[in-house]
Amino acid sequence: MSETTVGESLHQLMHAYKRALRRAYADAGLDLTVSHIRTLKAIRGQMPCTAQDVAHRTQRDKAQITRLLRDLRDADIVVKAPHPEDRRSQMLSLTGHGRDLLARIDACEREAHEQLSSGMTQTDLAAFLRLSRLMIANLR
Repeated sequence: MSETTVGESLHQLMHAYKRALRRAYADAGLDLTVSHIRTLKAIRGQMPCTAQDVAHRTQRDKAQITRLLRDLRDADIVVKAPHPEDRRSQMLSLTGHGRDLLARIDACEREAHEQLSSGMTQTDLAAFLRLSRLMIANLR
């Protein structure tokens, strides 16, 4: 198998998966961008946290994260509170609406994952994960 074939297969897989996710999000009436969703997941994963924590976790610059957080605060998905130890920072956490939204996002992703892995055994999935992690590590 040539490198072009591997690269093209990965490219097609990535885009097919992204289409499946966008379709599931649209079917569920979710109109958030992937960047908003990644930001929400980063907050959930380390809540409460600062914008700097989110930027580090998502590997985005703080200015991008600040814009995304403004959108999420305006939509009552994320709330800021004073940092107990650093007056220059704000602590971020999800509102009840934000937690509900993430539950809907998780359901959409489970749907896309089920579609993606249809007809595959646990052995197939384990092999895919092992190989994809190795490829990612090789490119770092």
